[in-house]
Amino acid sequence: MAGKIKKWIKKSCQGAMEDQTIQMAMIVSNLIATQALHRETFLPFKNYCNGKKEIVVCGAGPSLNDYQPIEGALHIGVNRAFLYEKVNFDFIFAQDYEGIYMVEEEIVQYRPDSCVKFLGTQIIDHKKIPESLIIRSKARKFDTDWYIPGTGTGGQLVVDLDRKPLCNMYNVGQSVMQLALYMNPSKIYIVGCDMSGNHFAPGHQTEEQVKQEGLELKKIWERDTQALIARWKEIKEFARIYYPQTEIVSVNPIGLKGVFTDLYQH
Repeated sequence: MAGKIKKWIKKSCQGAMEDQTIQMAMIVSNLIATQALHRETFLPFKNYCNGKKEIVVCGAGPSLNDYQPIEGALHIGVNRAFLYEKVNFDFIFAQDYEGIYMVEEEIVQYRPDSCVKFLGTQIIDHKKIPESLIIRSKARKFDTDWYIPGTGTGGQLVVDLDRKPLCNMYNVGQSVMQLALYMNPSKIYIVGCDMSGNHFAPGHQTEEQVKQEGLELKKIWERDTQALIARWKEIKEFARIYYPQTEIVSVNPIGLKGVFTDLYQH
């Protein structure tokens, strides 16, 4: 009997080791593929601002409606923020389908010759951006660390976006900061990252979907406020170390107060 148990344990251990080896091989394979992809996707934008131009990262929070466009700055629209009509966005950035499914056609049609679109990967099925959308919108595809090793929001912020997967943070407004910093601007303005409730524009959603979205966001903000603020502070420290010449300013902040320099336009 003891001999049978030993054989079973040995077989189980061998099976577990084989599974780990297969998983590790898949991770390494994905990382190699990501490096090749990101050289094409991100490398052209390294030091894009040359320490001179300013960038505005626009989240889709309700306070985006109060934003008075900063002249001469490059604008990155997160998820559906590009619907804000007072700005001609230079970039669109999204990392999961839940944030853009309601504006899919608008993304395809938005300024096709002058707006660069970055669309990312996810490991969870309902968050995966369809490859067909990436193709139709002529987007630059990128990988997040959640897709590669499955670390999710436990990952580390990335300096070398042209070589490594982007850190998938608690929300896309945080994740995009890695790209904004990678461009090496003189200043980054954060707009519409309210951490307070719904979005400034519903997109193609029913009244019930909008209501449900608002309830889910409210739960997230109430439950994870401290964790979200902690990651914003992590971004601040990351910028201090790697991009000390870049000032970060929070415009008309609601939930994001006191972390960066606060600027009120009204």
